Amino acid sequence: MRVYFGYPLSYSRDGSFKLKDNFLSEINVDYSSIPVEVKKKLLSLLEKLDKKDYLFIRDVFYDGIDVLEFALYPLEPHTFEEVVLPGYVYGKSTFLIRNLFKNSFGKRISVFYDFNFFSKRTVVINVGYTQTSLSLGGELLFKLPFGEFHLVDTLGNYLFNRFIGESGVSNATLRKEGIRGEVLDLCRSSAARLLFGRTDRVEIPLFSYSRAVPEYELNLALTPVIGSAAFGELITSPSDFSSSVVFALYNYEETFRERLKLDRVVVVGRLRRPFVRALSKIFPVPVEEFSGEEFVSLQPVNGKFRVPVKVFSADRTVVRAFPLDADAEEVSIRALRSHFNRRDPKGVKVLEELLKKDLSEKELVSFIYELLTIMRRVSARNRVEIAYLNAAIYGLSQVDIPEHLFKKVENELSKKAFNWNLPFETKLNVLYFCHRYREKLQSSPLSVFPPLMLTYIREKKITEGEKNFVRTVAERFFKTTSQT
Repeated sequence: MRVYFGYPLSYSRDGSFKLKDNFLSEINVDYSSIPVEVKKKLLSLLEKLDKKDYLFIRDVFYDGIDVLEFALYPLEPHTFEEVVLPGYVYGKSTFLIRNLFKNSFGKRISVFYDFNFFSKRTVVINVGYTQTSLSLGGELLFKLPFGEFHLVDTLGNYLFNRFIGESGVSNATLRKEGIRGEVLDLCRSSAARLLFGRTDRVEIPLFSYSRAVPEYELNLALTPVIGSAAFGELITSPSDFSSSVVFALYNYEETFRERLKLDRVVVVGRLRRPFVRALSKIFPVPVEEFSGEEFVSLQPVNGKFRVPVKVFSADRTVVRAFPLDADAEEVSIRALRSHFNRRDPKGVKVLEELLKKDLSEKELVSFIYELLTIMRRVSARNRVEIAYLNAAIYGLSQVDIPEHLFKKVENELSKKAFNWNLPFETKLNVLYFCHRYREKLQSSPLSVFPPLMLTYIREKKITEGEKNFVRTVAERFFKTTSQT
């Protein structure tokens, strides 16, 4: 018999089961009675099978592989002949599983990985709790530090930050009343229900707070984890799922001196939709979805078992922009256009000097159009283009934008705001624009940006002054001018 170990469900021909439930049932412990941190460890079991003293329950320490052993007792493991594993279990954990079956259950098993069931022209993504594996044709395997937990956590934290801004309740007040954790848990619960399509609202009964969360807001709030990178962009350090996939493709080309020949992209797991959307923008082929149950009956087609593995880690640092040193000669919109077309750094200084001038109404409109052109045309691949982009966004926050141009500006900024690979200074410039025009942006996609920035800066290496600026804008964004 064959068994597939997956998250959150595992499958055999007898049906589905959860490893964590089997383990807790075997040791006679109720799931609701264990601490949150223990629950997280149980959910991420498959990614941590090699960990010593992984769980501590009822005065007993369990190694990661011990938990799996207890979870297998109710399943008649001596009947298993083949075990299929997600790509993120590749490595030492596989060795431990083999030994577990051999030593504890007297059974020699054949081990397969998810990528063994697809041709070498297939990309296989398997979404776990805190890790996701990415197999490129079964030739290269990457372990990415993004999983279901990160999506729920990011969305939940965003919903919490937005609640703080919209309700006017402060973090300090919630802490003083001892309910901050309770409210945050409610937001995370709402995040999970939203992600799995069980609701379209966030509810916090304690404060009679209830609002619908539209699809566009849900998608934007996930961008710090999912990202928006496309193939061809310069990725110096992968910081989200999309940029990691693109970076992995570049790695493939460097390793094999050719592009990956591709027919299929397959996403395996429970929470697939956000990953499917991102992959659809990167790959020119259909993206298929698997629950994992399919592995019980699929036949292996790729016999490669030894593949190079690369592990990406979460990076706490932020990308910084480098200042340019250039002088302005002629200060005019024509000179700005000419310098920008040649990507001459002098144009950045021209732009800054134009902001100091008292422009006529006609000149202002022309200037704004020029800034919009700069934003549309920069590729953000080098320090000069980044400098132009930052200067353009800063410029738009400094001028009085005519009503008939505001929607154009808003749409263009929305395209840049949620690209988290851009330098931190770019994000701060967008944030200032949101602050300047907050009354006009209440129902705009840009309304997602200030509270999402609070989520983004968690554990980031930035200055206290920058953290305070983000907090201040996020907390004031949803308040009217009279309230602030």
